Order: sequence, then structure tokens, then C-alpha cells
Amino acid sequence: MKEYVVDLSAATSWADFIAAFNEGFVGPVGGGEWNGNLDAFNDYLWWPEEHPYRLVVRGWNLCAASVNRHKTWDDRPVLEVIAQIFRENPQVEVIYLGTGAGPSHRRL
Repeated sequence: MKEYVVDLSAATSWADFIAAFNEGFVGPVGGGEWNGNLDAFNDYLWWPEEHPYRLVVRGWNLCAASVNRHKTWDDRPVLEVIAQIFRENPQVEVIYLGTGAGPSHRRL
């Protein structure tokens, strides 16, 4: 199974989160550069040619407090929405690594 690794352990803002996903996932799947649009994020999850695939996310809980200062249009914490998008995409197995791991989705 193809695996992509996104390291969020140094992310302290939504912009850092976006940059980490561009480096670890969007760029490698040929998507150029993601700008933070959540509809586009959902679309990028379908871009890898091989399905299913694994997305290893490091440092999710380490960045949550600072990244969640960014809210969606309906005032939800942005990582809550990202986690929901992950749950709605069966082609990707999300593994949360690090202190406290991540949302109750798929963990190692």
C-alpha cells in the first residue's frame, strides 16, 4: 500500500498546516499547491492513483490548539472538519502518530 507522511509537529498556524500537507501529500500526488480550501482538500484525497493508500499524520494533537484558532465559515474548528473529511473518504487509511495520536478515526 502506498504511504504518504505529513509531519504537523512544527505547525503553529493554519498556514503551517497547509504547508505541511503540501510538502507531504499534495506535492507528491502531483497536485501542485493546496491553498487551504476544504473542498479542494477533499478532492486531493482522490488524486493518488493507487487506492487504497495510507496517510500517516504526525503531530496532529501537537498542533491542534494553535491550528484550531482558524475556524470554518460555520465557526467549526478547522481540524474537526479535516477529520470529518478523512472519515468520509474510504480510499485513505489515516494513521495518527505522536503524543495523544489524533481523533478517533484510524490509529496505529
